[in-house]
Amino acid sequence: MTEEENNLVIEIGIDLMNFIGNSFDKANDITELKSVLKGLGFEDKKDISFDINDVYYQKKDGKNIWECKQFDPLSGGVYIFEIFFKKKTKEDFKKMWNKRASEIYEKTSENGTTKQVKNSIPQYNEQSSENYLYVGSHRTDINSRLKQHFGNNINSTSALKLTDEDIKNEIGNYNITCHRFTLKDDFPKYARAGYIAMIEGILHEKLEPILGKK
Repeated sequence: MTEEENNLVIEIGIDLMNFIGNSFDKANDITELKSVLKGLGFEDKKDISFDINDVYYQKKDGKNIWECKQFDPLSGGVYIFEIFFKKKTKEDFKKMWNKRASEIYEKTSENGTTKQVKNSIPQYNEQSSENYLYVGSHRTDINSRLKQHFGNNINSTSALKLTDEDIKNEIGNYNITCHRFTLKDDFPKYARAGYIAMIEGILHEKLEPILGKK
């Protein structure tokens, strides 16, 4: 590829990202966001409304055995957690989350060595949205990642772990919904991972979620 051709590709890429970004700017709520994502090649999957009383999995031999059909394998894509503050305020959530982030746990490795580690959860963003809680993606199966967000495994890196014991009595005060979008199967395989990552990055920039850094 010549330098001129390379510059043209870069220019086209920048124009594409600006076009996508401007499309998201015009979306004022989740319904309009879903419409934009549909136009960008994503399929809207069934939302999952979080309920602390729902049984998503059973614990067996220290592992979460998932029985909820909502978490059956899907393809790669992006997801958005939305939160509404009714019984509690955003400031209440901040205090609860930051307290959780400071807690120390004992972690035992496979060779039996035990060490103390901080809770690995997404950090709270001071400058953030009022209703978008978290934005994420997975290049092959978004449900494999969502299991970590809805589960309680301390080893899940930077996951929400919504059913963990440390927040079980608090998280039920918040109305949380996960919106799921998978990239259509006919999207070129060689570009899938990069495209999903790009859309996640733009969503994070535009929605300014309460939790998690890019």
